[in-house]
Amino acid sequence: MVVLFPFIPLVLGSVSSGWRFGEILPSNYSMDGYEYVLKNRSTWVGMGYNLSIAYTVAVINLFLAIPAARFLFRKKSRFKGIYMVILFAPLIIPSLSSVLGIHYSMIIYGLTDNLLGVILVNIIPSFPYVLLSLYGSFKGFPKRLEESALIDGVSKFQMYRYIILPILLPGILIGSTISILISLSEYILTLLIGGGEIITLPILMFPYLSSGDKVVGAVYAILFILFNVIGILVFELGIRFGLKKITKVR
Repeated sequence: MVVLFPFIPLVLGSVSSGWRFGEILPSNYSMDGYEYVLKNRSTWVGMGYNLSIAYTVAVINLFLAIPAARFLFRKKSRFKGIYMVILFAPLIIPSLSSVLGIHYSMIIYGLTDNLLGVILVNIIPSFPYVLLSLYGSFKGFPKRLEESALIDGVSKFQMYRYIILPILLPGILIGSTISILISLSEYILTLLIGGGEIITLPILMFPYLSSGDKVVGAVYAILFILFNVIGILVFELGIRFGLKKITKVR
């Protein structure tokens, strides 16, 4: 109940029509906010961009983080500490501190104002969390299992397919969930690199919440919450189904 409490005024605000300061409940109710948001073409375009960016970033993060986590955990190197500092740097350095450098680099390589640039820039804050989740999963991964498989003649591809991926499933689900949440909520980097050409739900919602129509802002906020929950559930189901197919022994 305590968790749900902050959402009660949000829901009431989304259907209010003239909720004045000091009133416990709105005096009038209306669905105009929902009608405006759902009929607005930008809403659906924003949801499409949001989902395509978040899903693509999550898949790229998994492809990069699984071998990176295995390398960090298995390999013994005197440079391991340096590798970890570099890979986990976005967790330590505030993104706002590096945002101007990122923007300048993106301009040089022609990656501003397009979808590819936004996808790449969303990898920066989300990748360390995926790597951290998978690095933790590798700690419970018995090295002898890999060694036994290699002795039995299993190729590296088969080892990833039939041994590593099923064991890493919890870490994959946690890491991809965090990655999707970060990408769906990213505002500053998407606005800066997208240059107004790539519109997502946070970009649409923020002006209404800060100084615009509060009713529309509340509708966007509710839509954003539902969109996040459904988006994550669909991706997780897809990952489970995909891994089940890939790792099935024929």
